[in-house]
Amino acid sequence: MQNGFTLIELLIAVLIIGVLSAVAVPYYFNAAESARMTEAVVLWGRTKNFYRGRPLDEAQARRIESRAQKESPLKYFTLHITCRPEPGKEYCWEAEFEQKEARHAQYKLTTADNFLQLACLGLNSAGEDFCQSRAAQETPVSVGGQSAFLIKF
Repeated sequence: MQNGFTLIELLIAVLIIGVLSAVAVPYYFNAAESARMTEAVVLWGRTKNFYRGRPLDEAQARRIESRAQKESPLKYFTLHITCRPEPGKEYCWEAEFEQKEARHAQYKLTTADNFLQLACLGLNSAGEDFCQSRAAQETPVSVGGQSAFLIKF
């Protein structure tokens, strides 16, 4: 009597592990990217609560940007406060969070409606899928002339 496994048994075990890995790995990457995104969301939430939709001027915008870089530096994103004028609106300052490192899912977070909403713009197909998975609604909206998904919290 011989001890051990047959080749068929080993192949079936490897096949089962492969199928489980194929299902679990995308969920892992999505969870890890969601955790990274939380960094930008927390800073956005603090800023939104402080200004509560009041229009910003250039000095306030620069203070937000420098405070984020000095007091609470972002590990995964770079913050830029930019003027994005829209017809019929009295304010133009919005925040953009760009990824510091290129990842599988490439996207950019940007505020809309004077910091009141946060939108995700996919920069590649994996980024589009990630943004759509975090979306508050199925249809994208236009933010600064680009198609984006408003983020739900």
